[in-house]
Amino acid sequence: MSISKKASLFAMLIMILLVAAACGDKADNNAKTNESTATETTAGRDTDTAKTEDTDNTENSEASTSESKETDNSKDVELGTTEKGSYNNDYFGVSLKFPEAWEFQDAEGMNELTNASSEVIAGDDETKKKQIELSQAKTQNLLMASQYPLDGGQVGPSAMAIAEKVSLLQGIRTGKDYLKATKKFMMDSQFPYEYKEFTTETIGGKEMDLMQITMDAGDGSTITQDYYSTIIEGYAFNFIFTYLDDTTKAEIDNIKKSVQFK
Repeated sequence: MSISKKASLFAMLIMILLVAAACGDKADNNAKTNESTATETTAGRDTDTAKTEDTDNTENSEASTSESKETDNSKDVELGTTEKGSYNNDYFGVSLKFPEAWEFQDAEGMNELTNASSEVIAGDDETKKKQIELSQAKTQNLLMASQYPLDGGQVGPSAMAIAEKVSLLQGIRTGKDYLKATKKFMMDSQFPYEYKEFTTETIGGKEMDLMQITMDAGDGSTITQDYYSTIIEGYAFNFIFTYLDDTTKAEIDNIKKSVQFK
């Protein structure tokens, strides 16, 4: 596999991390525009009225900030426990098994992979760099298990779980919303992927939205990724399963069958 293909594979593995940040950045820009418009509209009012409105806005802002702090449970999210051949997370109520011979990364290892891959994706694009930084701040890297080390020369099947904080302001209410945003971001980034129609599938007793993408590996084989997403406790909870052929797909199918949601 060439270097460019390897870079694209790394990009596939972490592209989903960038989506909510891109949507959130757009929501922030809209909010700033609305604030600017409101300021211009009220500029001609008398001073006493303006002072009263400023006081009210300050109180509302403080109340909103207080409410936001009370409802933000991101600090309470646990990363779960990864052991040889298994993963368990009580916060999201999920567990699964993977082959004991597989490699697995802890959160620190996943962060290192993400940082290295983000440089490939962003390049000199400052906007993408900002989006990646914002997304990394909101993303919980939960699980990365793979047949081979991800920084090695071999490409094989892998299983990944991540969770990213989302909000209604981003327009993300369902797993399908998240996957649609993922697809748009991928297409805008012009990576050589092919996309199948969105579907739903029950994994471990929970219905999840599914997007499947493929990429030519350059040696006559095809890399396939199944992106599953659902909303849990205000987070887009995602599985990303990667495989190359019927043999590796069978391994991934066994992992899917082992998934259990409480």
